[in-house]
Amino acid sequence: MSETTHGIYVRKELTPLSPVELQKENLFPSLAEAYAAVLDETSSDQDFGAAWKLGGTTPTTRAAFSVEKLYFGPLHKSEVLTAPTKAPGFKLFELKGEAEIGLRIAEKAQSLLQKKDKQAILNCPLEELFDAWCVTLELPSSPITNLSACGVNALIADRCAPGAIVLSQAKPISNDVLQAWQTSSLKIVMNGQAIANGDVAVLVDTPQDCARKFIVEALENGFAPAAGQWISTGGITPCVPLELGAKVQVHLNELVVIEFEVGDGAK
Repeated sequence: MSETTHGIYVRKELTPLSPVELQKENLFPSLAEAYAAVLDETSSDQDFGAAWKLGGTTPTTRAAFSVEKLYFGPLHKSEVLTAPTKAPGFKLFELKGEAEIGLRIAEKAQSLLQKKDKQAILNCPLEELFDAWCVTLELPSSPITNLSACGVNALIADRCAPGAIVLSQAKPISNDVLQAWQTSSLKIVMNGQAIANGDVAVLVDTPQDCARKFIVEALENGFAPAAGQWISTGGITPCVPLELGAKVQVHLNELVVIEFEVGDGAK
């Protein structure tokens, strides 16, 4: 088991492959302590935070983990894949995916982030806070076999269950994009068959507001989101199983924006 010296679980491996069943004594008693443990585990490696995955941004995930606001986990640079031909490229404990919208923190925002002015971040003009967006396919993977029963503190201690995240090519932010999101949908297609779809409007806030609120929440818990990092704002489609060797596409409306073969790197 990945754990602290006190026997409380926190993920220490990038891609744990052995199952873990947690008991009450293995859980952090508070969300703040779970975040603090993750920060302690990741702060010495500057490649953590290349992207951030959010949860609790849809009614489904809020109900599943009994939360009223978003939660998050940092991804390592090696877990972030831009327009790959094969993904994830390494073994995961689980193989599944959900489509999301991602935003990239702008260079203009760096001084604001360093000041940790939360109100200014919430009110900052969009184009000064984010400089690009993309569609993402998040491939979550957790070795915790009883994660649902353990609750959100266990999920946070597991770095929000990252496996890998696939990014489409980056596109510039514009008012037209923001308006289009109000009526846009995402669809996952595997071997030519649609296996999941969802409307962007399923998010409890707009993608940009989810990303803003994440930055504030991260700062409050001691993390340091920075320019150039991606924020994947939460599952718009259901999370569905993927098959090794399958051809997977993600469609934004009817446009194919992500396309790859599912592979784990094994020969």
